[in-house]
Amino acid sequence: MSGETQISSPDQTAVVGKLHLLRIDVLRAVAILLVFLLHWFGQAYGTDHLEWKGLLRNASSAPSASFVAFFPLSFGWMGVPLFFVISGFCIHASALKNNELRIGRFFWRRFWRIYPPYLAALVFAIFMSRTDLTTADGRSQLWSHLLLVHNFRSEWIFALNGVFWSLAVEAQLYLLYPLLWQLRLRWGIAGALNATLLLSVIGRILGAVFLTDWNQELSGPMWTSPVFLWFDWTLGAFLAERYLAGTAAFPKGAWLRWVALSLVVVSTFAKPTAIFTFSLASAFFALAAESYLRREKNLVLVERWLVPLGLCSYSFYLIHYPMVAVIADGLRSTDAFRNPALLLCAAPAAIIVVGVISLAAYLTVERGSIAAGRRLLMFRS
Repeated sequence: MSGETQISSPDQTAVVGKLHLLRIDVLRAVAILLVFLLHWFGQAYGTDHLEWKGLLRNASSAPSASFVAFFPLSFGWMGVPLFFVISGFCIHASALKNNELRIGRFFWRRFWRIYPPYLAALVFAIFMSRTDLTTADGRSQLWSHLLLVHNFRSEWIFALNGVFWSLAVEAQLYLLYPLLWQLRLRWGIAGALNATLLLSVIGRILGAVFLTDWNQELSGPMWTSPVFLWFDWTLGAFLAERYLAGTAAFPKGAWLRWVALSLVVVSTFAKPTAIFTFSLASAFFALAAESYLRREKNLVLVERWLVPLGLCSYSFYLIHYPMVAVIADGLRSTDAFRNPALLLCAAPAAIIVVGVISLAAYLTVERGSIAAGRRLLMFRS
């Protein structure tokens, strides 16, 4: 490891020993709240975005004036790139703690951390979506999701649970991590980041020019390719290495974060620029995360309230999508919440309901799975 990436002081070693920083959990909570509010917004109004008219967003497609008032909630998708940045940060920081990547142990721990809770959520999603597993389509849905390759085909990608696509990408990025580690050893983490950026930009441009139907939404297998999103995850790894080395990852100044956020917002309104929107959001959150993680002040009360939500954010992410529909439909059955704006105002109550269930799932399923993986690893050793 090069001198700039080594942990060279007791303070930095202490930081590495406490990788599960409270602020990481706060960021996780922010990410899951963004995603939840997007889906709640979509449930309230029947859509969470403005339609396209040619290559531009059509402002007249807004279903109501209140939709426009709450339109900033349509940017809740930004929680997903934030999750990718956090994942890259935590995975790479953990490897740096040991100064090596033990591939077998890495995949073992990732499996027990991610897959059993996902499997439980998959069963729940199949039940909620009423998928018929006796049909050929039902079986293909099941196997594609079990193998975490459902982001490879349009018929699978959003079928059982609209958020599961990102879990497939995450698993595929884990498979790419040993390669990223080798690129880092050869070129340094900055060189590895530049390589993934180049791959992402070239891939998106080629995909846009040769493989995109501009009359359709910019979604589907090509745009959820791990090759396209590798850069976003690597941004987190880059931040982790610089953070643990005590060096700045990015230039200082709030102006840069505001520029990045402005580019995110503006890029969403035109299809040719929207192909880069996801990664622009990742860049914004990488900048914001570095500033936030380097703060020396203690957590304020609101941040402390967010920590438990961050802890159970994975379970929350797994189950919230079908539950949003169930809770919203239940509230709409009463006269008080038939108005979309009023239903939207019920979001805090819905968050509490899903949050309590998610915390229970975290304490039982998630922690139980992690403990089982550790016991089996000790048995194997």
